[in-house]
Amino acid sequence: MDKNDFESLKIEYYKNVNLSDYCTWRSGCNVSYIFYPKNTNELKTLLSLKSKKYIVGNGSNTLFISLKDTIVISTKKMKSIIFENEILKVECGASLSLVMSKCLNNGLVGFEFSTGIPGTIGGALITNAGANGGTISDNLISVSLIDKDKEVELTKEEIKFEYRKSSIKPSQVITSAKFKLIKGDVVKAKENINSYLKHRNKTQPVKLPSAGSVFRNPLPKFAGQIIEDLGLKGLSEGDAEVSRLHANYIVNKGNANPDEIFLLIEKIRKEVLQKKGINLLNEVKIVNEK
Repeated sequence: MDKNDFESLKIEYYKNVNLSDYCTWRSGCNVSYIFYPKNTNELKTLLSLKSKKYIVGNGSNTLFISLKDTIVISTKKMKSIIFENEILKVECGASLSLVMSKCLNNGLVGFEFSTGIPGTIGGALITNAGANGGTISDNLISVSLIDKDKEVELTKEEIKFEYRKSSIKPSQVITSAKFKLIKGDVVKAKENINSYLKHRNKTQPVKLPSAGSVFRNPLPKFAGQIIEDLGLKGLSEGDAEVSRLHANYIVNKGNANPDEIFLLIEKIRKEVLQKKGINLLNEVKIVNEK
């Protein structure tokens, strides 16, 4: 489709966009079009296009190296949160921080685990994101998604959740999810949140752009400790650097480009495999259509 065809859709979009402004690493490739559907119907319309498509939420765990002839669909405008007593229905583009805040405002606890996680509901469910002793799937009831042009609802029991992954397929596009929380001690919950934030600010490089943990922990070991033990803190490629605070983070010190970040990821992986015999798996997603 050309620009005139896109305009006929009446869906918000921008042309010739650099994804550095759309991901937490603040480093990304150029794309011809990025769309912002506001509801499921607009999302379905975009998914029906013949163009190649890539779905993104907050871009908080993604490295965009290259997207050729692909339109990007951002779900960030799909962020409604509806409460029905202790049940909440949340659209895929709502940020975890927004959901947590709204829950506390309604006297509900159980979402505090997400403190400091910069992602959206959709992305968090795909990766079973977690921190602070909890995961997104803990209080989950069901997930609504578009699968082969049909809207379906899967219960938690129909989805397999594991450490930092789920059985939700790339072809299945999440639109919303339902959670069951409980009425609880909001004051205590806020104290826990403050404690989580203090720990995060002390142990993670929050002042520089990053995508969070680069590698999954090869449990029971921790990727950050393995990388640190090899003396790789401070290893750099251009402006991409292994954080001197937390070795499982790669930070953008200013103008790191995606290729530099990717090269640094591969250097770390190769070093760990050679010296420790451990093949680290990515927690971040690499998008490269070169």
